[in-house]
Amino acid sequence: MKHKFGPGILLVMAAAAPLCDATTINFDNVGSPTALSNQYAAQGVIFDQIEATAQFATSVVPVSSPNYATPFYFGTGPGSLTFVDPSNPSNGAYVDSVTITLNGYNNVGGWFSGATIDAIDPLGNVIAGQTQTIAPTNFTNRPNTAVSFSGQVQALRFTNIPNPSGLGIFPFDDLTFGILTPVPEPSMFGIAGLTLFSAWIARRRSVRP
Repeated sequence: MKHKFGPGILLVMAAAAPLCDATTINFDNVGSPTALSNQYAAQGVIFDQIEATAQFATSVVPVSSPNYATPFYFGTGPGSLTFVDPSNPSNGAYVDSVTITLNGYNNVGGWFSGATIDAIDPLGNVIAGQTQTIAPTNFTNRPNTAVSFSGQVQALRFTNIPNPSGLGIFPFDDLTFGILTPVPEPSMFGIAGLTLFSAWIARRRSVRP
């Protein structure tokens, strides 16, 4: 039996094609302090309410040279990072894996602020089983900790856990994420549906005796 599919199938496949290989961002190529927004849009990430900074560097172990990132210098949050299409940052993208490294902390003059970190899918929903809770602590020499998320992750949202001894710091570095895949624009769904229907009609006609 011969199957015939129209060009619409190729259109749908192209809309979901990966955009680039895995990427690591270490925040070292921007000044300190710097409010992060679209500085890394060309690499596929937009930030909101997150800052790159070297403040409290003596409290971070090992010292993050020159910068780390933190979501809580603008208040108690939530700060967020969102994955986008590097060629068109107004269009979203998602990754199948993302890891951040929570920097170690040596308790010089403050606490390590806790946070809830939610992984958000392209529909704006929290991905089940992917929320991570990082408790506040003044534990001396807290080690570096890798925190990973998986699924169709379009965003990470950081929400501060109130700290009885003040805001403290929540330093993270080395944001590493997998291959970016674009989220089809809303108009693409209508086009995809029409082209798939056309392909189905073409197939039906081709198999008639």
